[in-house]
Amino acid sequence: MIKRRRRTMPELNMASMPDLIFTVLFFFMISSHMRSSSPQMTLQTPEGTMLAEPQSKSALVYLYVTADTTRIQVGNRMVNIADLPAAVSAERQKMTSADRKQMVVCMKADRRTPMAVVSRVKQALRDANATRIIYVAKEKKTKE
Repeated sequence: MIKRRRRTMPELNMASMPDLIFTVLFFFMISSHMRSSSPQMTLQTPEGTMLAEPQSKSALVYLYVTADTTRIQVGNRMVNIADLPAAVSAERQKMTSADRKQMVVCMKADRRTPMAVVSRVKQALRDANATRIIYVAKEKKTKE
């Protein structure tokens, strides 16, 4: 009589699994862009049709303006319009020298913000020598 051996399945070797997981984690950490500031106020941005993405996200200074108040958020700090030039200059000092030359202020204003407030903010930005400004808007849905 022939005796048959019972063969067992070899177990899956999981020794290299942590290396693989950390490699994928580092890839996503390096290739993704982390948001440097988050709005502390609720905004309804206006809508537009001809929108474009900024070229360099590392040279952006985020500015949030609401309709209800004259307080403005620069990065993660709340400031008055009078303190805006100093706050923008402080954000500029945090950047590398190459990004300082290409610094762009990304203004996200509420759709109900009066134009007089936006004009005062723009004048304060001129005082801070920040003349490159982009405005944030949502994509307007067109009927086709």
